[in-house]
Amino acid sequence: MKGSIQKTFTVVTLLLAISGLFAQEEKNYDQLLNYIKNSRELFDVPGIAVGIIKDGEIVFNHGIGYVNNETKDTVTTESIFGIASCSKAFTAACLSILVDEGTIEWTDKVIDHYPKFKLADPYITKEMQVQDLLCHRSGLITFDGDLLWYGSDYSREEIVERIQFRDITYSLRSQFGYQNVMYVVAGELIKEVKGKTWDVFIKEKIFDPLEMNATSTSNSHFTDDMDLALPHVDAKPMEFLNYDNCGPAASMNTTSTDLLKWVDLLLNKGSLGETKVFSEDQYYKLTTPLTLLNAGKGEEIGGTHFYSYGLGWFMFDYKGRKIIQHGGGLPGFHSKVVLVPEDGLGFVIIANELSGLVETTYKKILDMFISGEEKDWAQIYFDNQESREKRKENKEKEKESSRKTGTKPSLKIKEYEGNYQDKMYGDAKIEYEGKSLKITLVPSVQLFTSKMEHWENDTWKIIFNDPFLPSGYVTFEMDESMNITGFTIDLENPDFHFYKLKFEKIN
Repeated sequence: MKGSIQKTFTVVTLLLAISGLFAQEEKNYDQLLNYIKNSRELFDVPGIAVGIIKDGEIVFNHGIGYVNNETKDTVTTESIFGIASCSKAFTAACLSILVDEGTIEWTDKVIDHYPKFKLADPYITKEMQVQDLLCHRSGLITFDGDLLWYGSDYSREEIVERIQFRDITYSLRSQFGYQNVMYVVAGELIKEVKGKTWDVFIKEKIFDPLEMNATSTSNSHFTDDMDLALPHVDAKPMEFLNYDNCGPAASMNTTSTDLLKWVDLLLNKGSLGETKVFSEDQYYKLTTPLTLLNAGKGEEIGGTHFYSYGLGWFMFDYKGRKIIQHGGGLPGFHSKVVLVPEDGLGFVIIANELSGLVETTYKKILDMFISGEEKDWAQIYFDNQESREKRKENKEKEKESSRKTGTKPSLKIKEYEGNYQDKMYGDAKIEYEGKSLKITLVPSVQLFTSKMEHWENDTWKIIFNDPFLPSGYVTFEMDESMNITGFTIDLENPDFHFYKLKFEKIN
């Protein structure tokens, strides 16, 4: 009887293996390629590169479209894209290496290794653990402090020093608040304990062992003869922005070919052949839920029941599989890295414009390998994108129609001139030039400079140099004696909290 059961088990196992082999062979990669090509045209995105690895084999790796929409130079699998927040998983892996070698523990207090670290709440400062830096439960809300690094001349150390002036919203570990600045802190902690920068450490410990030769932590070395995917906004190329000061959170650049090496390492739980980057224990630590997120009702069979964040990774269940993924987005770049360990599946998507294209491709590949559904994700995401754009247009029209016409400033225009300061962000200047006003946020002169057009009463309309941002409004505040005390900025944007800046006049 025992032998019969064993034979039956062997036959079933063999049939399953053959079935899985045929299933892999039957994947229509040409059809997928055409779908991505058509989706790219629908979204009017210049270029995209997509790579898939299945059971240790690269089964798909293609560049589609253009690295530069004006010159029409084509995307290849060696074209270099910014990957924004997909950098975070690399930083988490760096810390796991430090844990493996015994330099730190995940539960160590941050201040024990990096005494300069300080937040507005003394208790959180004292109790923050190393792992808390990476799982978005610091007490700061999503994107708090991002204006410190975006387009600014602040160093990483200065960013870490200034975040202490941002008020804390939640208690420690009570709420999810997506944090880039805490990843900057993690990078500075590496420098503190190893005596070398995050950039040097990650190259030595990850890029070099995996031969990710096209991957870097900065775009400052880029030259015209490199195969570079230029960032685009509204399908128009823009200048590269330097993100060195938020490096551990979002500054990496790479190719689809190099990213597949990273995915292969992760699917093999930290080792590739004789090359061991981090231990299997650390792989499971990185991909274990630490912060819970809202997954909805979770009552659909095969749907999502749990959603969480670990250390540099989002995780959820789908069709009985554990999906491990992270996306990245910055002006002009969009990325996604996905792992499905049970199926030996991993894939990467990198594009040179923010749009619904990356998410469309992500969902299409999941369906192709897991659900078998034939849903037109491109049309779904495109319709949603169109609806958002329509809502934005309507908001602008509402703003225009509610404008109070015929009003005048309370003071002579030249009296608004002066130096102003926000405690966390730093200095701003209002200058009187050619009978009109000009605003400059000093740490980010390149992006945050604008002429000021009188809107109503003591409010002026501004359009910063940054093509990524919509128009905004500067409103001056005064005391009872009609002396200007400061100003605020109303600029609706989900990524950067201008509304939290409170500039006070300092002269």
